Amino acid sequence: MPKLMLFGLVAIFTAIFIMQWPDSKQLEAHGNMKYIHHSTAGEFDLKVSLIPHQPITGSVHFHVEPTLISNQEPVETAIITVVIRQGEEAFQSRAVNSPSSPTIYDANLTFETSGEWEVEVKISTKPDVEDKTKFQLNVLDGGSATSNAAGIFFLFVFLVLIVGSLTLYLKYGRKAKT
Repeated sequence: MPKLMLFGLVAIFTAIFIMQWPDSKQLEAHGNMKYIHHSTAGEFDLKVSLIPHQPITGSVHFHVEPTLISNQEPVETAIITVVIRQGEEAFQSRAVNSPSSPTIYDANLTFETSGEWEVEVKISTKPDVEDKTKFQLNVLDGGSATSNAAGIFFLFVFLVLIVGSLTLYLKYGRKAKT
């Protein structure tokens, strides 16, 4: 009987592990971006992309690629800020580049509510000189994030109670009558 219980526990934990196995799709910071806006700001040409392709409430990853209008050279030393506004609410994030991608600037922002948002991209390469562009972005309601962590925790507690009760019953509950 204990071997059967052990096999059952191993089978249940294996099933839980398989359900939690991560999906093979990996997100990349600069891969699978959706181009959403192209405009000029002062002497710069700005291309803006984002993930997810259809922005929803929650976190959105912005990707800004600035180039000089005069010669189409990429800009590697700029200060870029992305600002989102809806009514009186406004949030901003500095877009940063990395040594591995010096011409690509990334920012993460969180949309609190769905609806029409104004996106403003500010760029500066010289002190006290800032150029900007604005555009509208429609954000859909993403609903609530679902997670099965609570269900797995409940299953774990339930199994501990059942297995513990069964073990105690089998060990102490069936005493031979004399």
